[in-house]
Amino acid sequence: MKLGRYEIVRELGKGAMGIVYLAKDPLIGRLVALKTIRPAVHGDDDETREFQQRFIREAQAAGILNHPAIVTVFDIGQDDSSGVSFIAMEYVEGQNLKEVLAQGRPLTFEQIGDIIGQIADALDFAHAKGIIHRDVKPANIILVDGFRAKIMDFGIAKIASGAVNLTTTGQFLGTPNYMAPEQIKGAPVDGRTDIFALGICLYECLTRHKPFGGDSLTSISYKIVHEPFPPLREINPQIPEGFEDVAGRCLAKDPTKRYQRARDLANALRAVIRGEKPAVAEPMQVEETIVTRDHDKIPTVEVPFPEAVEAEEPPGLQTKASAATAPPVAGAAPAAAGVPARPRPQIAAQLKKTLSGVRAMPLWKRPIHTVAFFAIIGVLVVGLLAAVDSIQRRKVPARAVDVKAEALRAQQRTLRNQANALIREGRVNDAYAKFQELSKIAPASPAVAQMLQKLGAIRQQEEVSRQQVVQAKQKFDEGVGLFNQKKYAESIPLFQQAFDLNPNSDETAAYLKLAQHAQEISEQEKAARVASAPRRVATDTASRTASAARTSNSAARTAAVVTPAQLTTIFNSTVNDGYIMVKAGGQVVAHENLWQESGRFFKRKIPRNVSVTKELTPANMDIEIWVVIPSLNIQEHKIIKQNFLPGAARKLIVSFDPQSKKFDYQVN
Repeated sequence: MKLGRYEIVRELGKGAMGIVYLAKDPLIGRLVALKTIRPAVHGDDDETREFQQRFIREAQAAGILNHPAIVTVFDIGQDDSSGVSFIAMEYVEGQNLKEVLAQGRPLTFEQIGDIIGQIADALDFAHAKGIIHRDVKPANIILVDGFRAKIMDFGIAKIASGAVNLTTTGQFLGTPNYMAPEQIKGAPVDGRTDIFALGICLYECLTRHKPFGGDSLTSISYKIVHEPFPPLREINPQIPEGFEDVAGRCLAKDPTKRYQRARDLANALRAVIRGEKPAVAEPMQVEETIVTRDHDKIPTVEVPFPEAVEAEEPPGLQTKASAATAPPVAGAAPAAAGVPARPRPQIAAQLKKTLSGVRAMPLWKRPIHTVAFFAIIGVLVVGLLAAVDSIQRRKVPARAVDVKAEALRAQQRTLRNQANALIREGRVNDAYAKFQELSKIAPASPAVAQMLQKLGAIRQQEEVSRQQVVQAKQKFDEGVGLFNQKKYAESIPLFQQAFDLNPNSDETAAYLKLAQHAQEISEQEKAARVASAPRRVATDTASRTASAARTSNSAARTAAVVTPAQLTTIFNSTVNDGYIMVKAGGQVVAHENLWQESGRFFKRKIPRNVSVTKELTPANMDIEIWVVIPSLNIQEHKIIKQNFLPGAARKLIVSFDPQSKKFDYQVN
């Protein structure tokens, strides 16, 4: 499949505008990510045209940005055969910040500050180019090569220099949880809007909670506009104090009280990482956040001064006739030729004379009738009362606090925190019981239903494992009974079944080898008896013993001469649960967890890289691989045939793609 000149490799996912593909540019052999757009089938022409214009605007906005922390846009085009428009951009391998937070991967405070600081530098660069992102969120922040961050998807960015504003019809663009108050209210936005959204990302990374949560768009929007966020150190007292100051400044309701430049936010974060107190920049600095390319002059508003005796005017309030005689201003054009500038003392004298003349006007000395005076006073009082009544009517009444609803929400938070703590301790059954209680209180919560489904799958897998251990024990006991009766041939299948059900039992593996060895000796003895002459019956037992000894010594000499082979199992884990097991010719060569515990005070599971080497007897054998990941509901089984020569050192490399949930196996 091709789009334009690009050859499609595979689908990467679906975005807000269409499908995203991994493609290859045949001209230079470079892999790119293609973001596509297809006109809506049921939309009218205006909607289709507006959506296409927004799509093109993304390329124009991001195409002029060349920064290490911004995903680069290479090309824009349209496929002639299908009519699909596309943008070719830099292909970045990594996980977005939303996935990292959802997986519970640990991030140190220094790493969080560095990641947000990199994005702040990228936004400052974009703001200097006149571009506002307007959809800053963890899903648009990619982590590559460890903790190097890149921001992507300028799909609803606003080009401050001009172009058609496609949001004038009141469309609600962006993600509600990460919107600034002015964005929700439909007010003009600038770079400080992105700083507010980045502050929410910082808060979420530090606490794993959103500062403004809610069950509906209305609830979230109200909290963003009106309510403060929960303090960071109330959620986690170990968060350094400097982060509290930085988050508070980013999440100020008033844009003038936030950081005025994203680079100020980056500098503050780096100061906190160094253990210093972040510098407090004065709001509304002279250098503005947005650089506009419109340089049209603003028309001058001319305010005429009340006419006096000689029509003099004070400085700063000039008529058209007196503008030419005003004193020169720095940066202004020179006065017209032949018209001398008026000295400042003369202007002051004329101003004083004018004000004296105004006071001397006979209008101020005219008496007012008593009835007219009280009528004027009455009108003023009535107008004042009407204004007060209008203000009272417009005043928004205070929301009544629903005590029962607040208590119910507090109970939900308590149960959720207890369940998450039990999950971190590995107590799946107890956590499942807590989520069951929570589902009774909040039956419509999709997050609770999803957690119940995941925990149920884990419990089911554990139950299956327990049943397998019980069955393995039964088979083992039956095999031991037959082994003690010297019924080796009948005990071997029972030991093999027990080992398949519970490969971790060293006792089962030992009995299986003993039974197989005893069966071989028994068969050798039987063959010797058949071949022996009648006269050698008396010495049959001694002969069998000597033959078995010679066979054993010969096998030992052969084993000493033959150099064993080696198999190294490598698995770079990206998950924090599950295990991998590898058998080579029926022998277990690897049985390792894909996770390990980290932390001194708060234990948590983190991904673990597996690398295990095992010696094998050279032979042509099957390699069996099992990978079990309960959280992703994965039970992978693969068989690879491989010939191991004496002294050969092989590597089995197992790779896993979390997005496609596909495995790749290589033996080299």
